[in-house]
Amino acid sequence: MQLYSHLGKVKDNVRIEAIMTKTAVNVQRRARVRRVKFGDVVITAPAPQRALIKANIAQSTKALARAAKRLSKPGVVIRAKKGIPLFSLDSEDPDVVIRTLDGKTERGQLVDGIFQAIA
Repeated sequence: MQLYSHLGKVKDNVRIEAIMTKTAVNVQRRARVRRVKFGDVVITAPAPQRALIKANIAQSTKALARAAKRLSKPGVVIRAKKGIPLFSLDSEDPDVVIRTLDGKTERGQLVDGIFQAIA
């Protein structure tokens, strides 16, 4: 016996459950059922059909190809604003952080999340 309590009505053959310590309900196992667990919440739903899975794979592959074309092109512009620092890494030494603030460029390191300039 598994310890579950329903958190709502069953709609479209999808059931949301949460693990409880006092309420016990038998959960029937059905063929081709998938469960997803997020912490104490368990979502039970019928498994998707193979045709739907193949269609989703094709769509996601096309979307990834479109995104890859745009992400691979250089040219991201980050505009500097007064009082807001821009951080980058030194291409020759990745342990060195470069901070540009109000036209002044400093080299340093981040220590506990705080920039410390190298003297």
